[in-house]
Amino acid sequence: MNLYTLTVIGLIALVLVINIKKARIIYLKSLVLPAVCMIFILMLIIFSDTAVKSAGSGLNLWFNVVFPSLFPFFVVSEILYKTGFIKAIGILLEPIMRPLFNVPGCGSFAFAMGITSGYPVGAKITASMREEKLLSKTESERLLSFTNNSGPLFIIGAVAVGMFRMPELGLLLLVCHILASITVGILFRFYGRINRESKVKEDKNLWSRFKKELVYNSRQKLNPGTMLGEAIRNSINVMLSIGGFITLFSVIINILIEIGFISYLSSFVLPILSPLGISREIVLAVLSGFFEMTTGTNMASKAASTTLQGQLAAVSLLLGWAGLSVHFQVYSIVSKTDISLKPYLFGKMLQGVFAAIYISIAMRLPFTAPLTAKSVLSVITPLSDFTWYNALIYSAQNVIISCVILLILTAISLVFYFTKRMCKAILVRSMR
Repeated sequence: MNLYTLTVIGLIALVLVINIKKARIIYLKSLVLPAVCMIFILMLIIFSDTAVKSAGSGLNLWFNVVFPSLFPFFVVSEILYKTGFIKAIGILLEPIMRPLFNVPGCGSFAFAMGITSGYPVGAKITASMREEKLLSKTESERLLSFTNNSGPLFIIGAVAVGMFRMPELGLLLLVCHILASITVGILFRFYGRINRESKVKEDKNLWSRFKKELVYNSRQKLNPGTMLGEAIRNSINVMLSIGGFITLFSVIINILIEIGFISYLSSFVLPILSPLGISREIVLAVLSGFFEMTTGTNMASKAASTTLQGQLAAVSLLLGWAGLSVHFQVYSIVSKTDISLKPYLFGKMLQGVFAAIYISIAMRLPFTAPLTAKSVLSVITPLSDFTWYNALIYSAQNVIISCVILLILTAISLVFYFTKRMCKAILVRSMR
């Protein structure tokens, strides 16, 4: 009987082991997310006080700053797509955007809006262009890699004024951030295959194509009320998604800090970086900023054991990288398209590295002082003092600045185009 029982138990155990092994292979991926959610819920229960305060801080940031600052941008960009303005102005900007970044001229709109408004406006505009078939898949991925940037409000108002208490550093951080973005854009022009059709298109008469597009847009029967309603509805959906990610990651990063996970992770990284003169405070700040940019930059600004140059390099790295919170916002926006996030993530990593290098070089230059003039930045309101009125004024100003940038780029593009045509004409005459 004992032998029989042991045999049965052994067979049952063998069947269970085989089944568990198969289940582990087949269902492991499907069990990861539920397991993470259960752990997160457990952390919420244990650290309920931290979770509530973090969620309140995230909601406050979204409602008082992010929503009134970005909502007008989303509405305006939606309307401009529907009217065909973006496609028309993009034709005039082909001669400058195609040689530099290997993207259509309409990409200049995403670039201008991205550097004046902040995350994730560049991603939203790029995704909309892809949905409207203004960009190919490869062109969308090139454009996304360098147009989703932090805006002047956060860099100057939050970081320079609010965290460092040094407004004179704001413009320097912003310039290095934009230069790093442009560097990534130029490098990514070689990503993917070269679109030969766009080259042929560019050689055709630019002005006639522009007029033809304007005539086509004027014949479209557009209902202003319908356009505005759709723009508001789509923009609110995006803003609610952004608010959810800001709140969620505010809770996640503060719980990770509370349980000591970030500190524990730094103990593995510090032995590698300490010989380079990087302090534990900076390591903690960068690891925190990897998840959530605002928390990381604030920690870097308070790293007393590090020089100002080291603090600014860490902050520039985090501003360029943007954090997983922003990347999940971008993922939610582009998920309806076929745009891959891999080039974007690699581009953000490169932007952070380049921004850190540029700020380190700039801090050693003798002519840095003119870039850090306090009078230039006195108009920026600290993020802590921001109200809905300030946010709306800031948003309106940035729309105007974006339009000015587009006009300047258009002028440069036209000068470049007509100069090129004149040179070709002179060359043809000389050959006769």
